[in-house]
Amino acid sequence: MEKRGKHLKVISLFQIILMISFVFSFSFILGSGFKVVSAQEQSCSLAPELCEQKQSATPHGTNIIPDETSGGEDEDTEDDTTEGGNGDICSKDFLGLCKEEDKCTGQGGFWYGGICNDIPKFPLLGPIFESFKHALFVVAAIQLLGPLFGISEENTNALSKSAAVGIISKGIAEGIGQKFPDSPIAKFLGDNSAWVGFGIGVLVFVLTYKREKQETITFSCLPWQAPTGGGDCEKCNSKDFPCSEYQCRSLGQSCELINKGTQEEKCVWINRNDVNPPIIQAWQDALLNDYKYAPDNAVSPPDRGVKILYEKSPDNCVPAFTPLRFGVTLNEPAICKLDILRKDNFNDMALFMSSSLARYNHSYALSLPSAEALLSENISIQNDGNFELYVRCQDSNGNSNTANFQFRYCVDQGPDTTPPLIVTTSLLNNVPIAFNQSSIDLEVYINEPAECRWDHNDRAYESMEQSMSCSTNVFEFNAQMLYKCSTTLTGLKDRTENNFYFRCKDKPGFQESERNENIESYKFTLIGTRPLVIDSVEPNDEVIKDSTTPIKVTIKALTSSGYKEGESICYYSDSGNDNDYIKFFNTNSFEHSQELFLSEGEYEYFIRCIDLGGNADTNKINFAVETDLTSPLVVRVYKEDNFLKLITNEKAECVYSTFGCNYEFTEGTQINVIDENNHFTNWNINLNLYVKCQDDFGNQPLPNQCSIVVKASDF
Repeated sequence: MEKRGKHLKVISLFQIILMISFVFSFSFILGSGFKVVSAQEQSCSLAPELCEQKQSATPHGTNIIPDETSGGEDEDTEDDTTEGGNGDICSKDFLGLCKEEDKCTGQGGFWYGGICNDIPKFPLLGPIFESFKHALFVVAAIQLLGPLFGISEENTNALSKSAAVGIISKGIAEGIGQKFPDSPIAKFLGDNSAWVGFGIGVLVFVLTYKREKQETITFSCLPWQAPTGGGDCEKCNSKDFPCSEYQCRSLGQSCELINKGTQEEKCVWINRNDVNPPIIQAWQDALLNDYKYAPDNAVSPPDRGVKILYEKSPDNCVPAFTPLRFGVTLNEPAICKLDILRKDNFNDMALFMSSSLARYNHSYALSLPSAEALLSENISIQNDGNFELYVRCQDSNGNSNTANFQFRYCVDQGPDTTPPLIVTTSLLNNVPIAFNQSSIDLEVYINEPAECRWDHNDRAYESMEQSMSCSTNVFEFNAQMLYKCSTTLTGLKDRTENNFYFRCKDKPGFQESERNENIESYKFTLIGTRPLVIDSVEPNDEVIKDSTTPIKVTIKALTSSGYKEGESICYYSDSGNDNDYIKFFNTNSFEHSQELFLSEGEYEYFIRCIDLGGNADTNKINFAVETDLTSPLVVRVYKEDNFLKLITNEKAECVYSTFGCNYEFTEGTQINVIDENNHFTNWNINLNLYVKCQDDFGNQPLPNQCSIVVKASDF
């Protein structure tokens, strides 16, 4: 990694130097343009005596300078005029091309294809044409040199665009200044054409420049740990309420609650006098099959350690890109760390074992790349492929090991002859998918960098139709030391098993003869489903009554179809917002229920059920809640067919006594009831009936009161 970082820094340095060189070259080119003057102005500077001669002007007002060999006679004027009005104002060679470019530009012409063209007719073309020539040259140079200095294609193009636009802008500004010499703005542009071009070029470069950098960032989400020791344990005992075990342990790792369940619970510092660090031993059960520990006599005291040996290898070295797991066991719970370098103390070590939890046993797993994979990344192998890891542990009192426990192992440096191994996938194999879903994203995780493909049929790697996007760099692994391949599975069907087959080939970038591919496919299945249906919900359009406040209301739902005949999880919400749904207490079946305790009022709830495949259905219920705290009323009493008839205002049960109202309801004589509200008993004029009525919610008169007192009479 260090070599790779230095290599990237050198490339960045060259890029900076090239950019600086470009700025200086750019400024030089923009500042070293040419100046176009009139023919007469140039003629007077070269041959003042010609200014005294009144020669006829060309149709475009340009003086024709006699050829030195003609003795000053204007004998070739007919030959020196081209069609279209562009006159050749310098001598020509035998091909009819102008021989003197400098004289052409000096006399107000511009050079194009070996012909000296007349600028006064097209005054903007000269500077623009010259700027195009310069721009093409600079762009060609940048495109050639940019890749040689490691500049990315995007930034090479950005430099080319900014240079071309800047140089052409300079030419346009210069031409405008010559075309409109009497305009202050045009004159300003012409006089400052280099700065105009430079500014526009810089602006284009800023807008198109891209700087990309790749960094590997590692982070760990670890559980919070209480402070070491127990100096603050007693603080928990000074509070006005009992100290819980959670509160006690949060004050220090050595804090413990004693006398649990009694009135004398206290938070105290356990093992206050413990000043010894944990004792570390190699944990045998942490090893995978075919691995073993061996004493390492090469470790220098006070360090101790073991060697990890792979029993199936002749040299006992670990195969590349295969999991390696090891661990330590301790005499007391402690936190353990490891590092690839020997550090001075526990806190300086890099990696936690077992997610920073205090345990008796800790393990760690990793997978190491092969020697040839590292060399392909320009990383040399140190110590002939022998590696060392150093472990230290710290107990709850802050006592940590001063010496390291060392694990030493080697990685097989022979050629990698094993094909890639698909370890896991982002979706579980044989899981259901939603109804009507035709595609799904999938990530496949492999034990080494590889290129992978998939197909609906079990074929050889080369015959598989679909390619995947894979991590091919040896350092592009995740926290589980696995390499990711991404794809989108298509052609999914409902109500059936959708089978996919994966194969991979390792060593991307190597010769084909050196690469290993899977002989057998990794089969992956997704199960198509049907829509999920909520068959019924309750209560709905009902009035829920009880004699309490709040009132218990049980909402229910029944589901069917979907995955596993309606097996799903249901949620409820009183708002319908996606973030407000609460899971039913009894669910994960086709029957779902939830008890609610509600005060009097009207309610609306939204029900949503989702199965394992992602199929969902929704429904809504409305109901009212009423609290009934009064006993039933007897609203009418009369004689009917030799019976005493009582009518109550609600469904009720009534009893009577002939000795007064002060009796228990269960001790009264039952009055027959018909149609819930109509109550009958025998007509007897000799008795007073002390009647009590009770509704379904248990509401009844007070113990010394009656619902009504009735005395039969013949009048």
